[in-house]
Amino acid sequence: MTTAEAHDRTDRPGRRHVLVTKVWVLSGLVAVADFVFGAVFVTVMGDSGLSAAVIGGLLASTSITSLLLEAPSGAWGDRYGHKRLVVVGLTVWGAGFLLFARATGALAFGAAIVLWASGLALHSGAAQALLVNTLNAEGEEDRGTGAVRGAETIRWAAAAVGACLVAASAWTVDTRTAVTFAGLVLLAAALWVALSWPESPKGNGLTVWRSLASGIRLVLSKKCRLLLLFSVLASVDLGIIILTWQPAAKTVAGLSTQWLGLVLLVLSVAAAAGAAATRWASRVEPAPLLGLLLLGLNLSLLCASSGGFGAGVAYLGAEFFVGAALTTLAVWGQQVFPDDLRATAASVLGTATGITIALTHGVMGSLWDRLGLVEAVTLVAALLGLCALAAGVTRLSSRS
Repeated sequence: MTTAEAHDRTDRPGRRHVLVTKVWVLSGLVAVADFVFGAVFVTVMGDSGLSAAVIGGLLASTSITSLLLEAPSGAWGDRYGHKRLVVVGLTVWGAGFLLFARATGALAFGAAIVLWASGLALHSGAAQALLVNTLNAEGEEDRGTGAVRGAETIRWAAAAVGACLVAASAWTVDTRTAVTFAGLVLLAAALWVALSWPESPKGNGLTVWRSLASGIRLVLSKKCRLLLLFSVLASVDLGIIILTWQPAAKTVAGLSTQWLGLVLLVLSVAAAAGAAATRWASRVEPAPLLGLLLLGLNLSLLCASSGGFGAGVAYLGAEFFVGAALTTLAVWGQQVFPDDLRATAASVLGTATGITIALTHGVMGSLWDRLGLVEAVTLVAALLGLCALAAGVTRLSSRS
């Protein structure tokens, strides 16, 4: 063994530990910014005079961005480097937040949402791909699952920190200032990654389009078909919660805008608990587990029709199951995606979920206008619960 090889092996644990820590810190920073924004963005648009249908339509426009950027962004990362993708994504995302904070009409809000969605599409999955590929390259494959689960748990826990910031400043800082703060956090994170993070161990050598075609075939293959199905179902539920929790807190539970930060804090803690709880189900096959988690999620949303305190408990339960379901999906994806297509496959899957969330926003906005908030949530949650139950039972039957 040469001196250089000995030195390399000695340094591996330190480099691995530092990179895992950096990804976890980044997950926390992004979550703080995202959830500070998430606590107020529907309220900001509503207070600017936009109707529920217009808000839902603007959010549905993110499907175009997902089609154009989400899928090819993973291929760019696998070919040119995941670090570059993280930096560009965070920069564009932060710029979108800053524009959103100054928007007053539908056109300006639409432009800000396009920037927000573009940055999110570029950033999504890139940091985890860098982490898992580095661990695999250093012979630490068994640590990938724990690293991804830790990142997901920290993401939800950091969201609670963001909610604390919103709750603590609700009576002294207006909602637009909060959005500005979120944008500055993302820009600072982009600078930190650019200056101090390592690049991916290697590229796949494929052209972007060949890589993208391979990623699409992988996601549609029998190996990943159930992962895709449950990702879509979970995305519909996530889209419902994103669009409705703020108006539900105000109109169903009767809380004022100043309490939204505290509400988000409680919801984020519930999601973090759900993410952390998945470690005790790590030996359970993911498909039946997800069937149960999504069934519990939609049963929780059905209970929102009780109104008042009951609606709050319903959304609390839904957030717990969201945290558990999304963490299970993230770990499952990293387990089945190969290193050379990791970011590409994640982005293809992200395209499907992004379009699903956007379409959910559009459909839910229309149903909300026609049926009312509680009735719309009840209808869609009942259908989703049946779909999740059917998918889980079908998987169990196929194995028996």
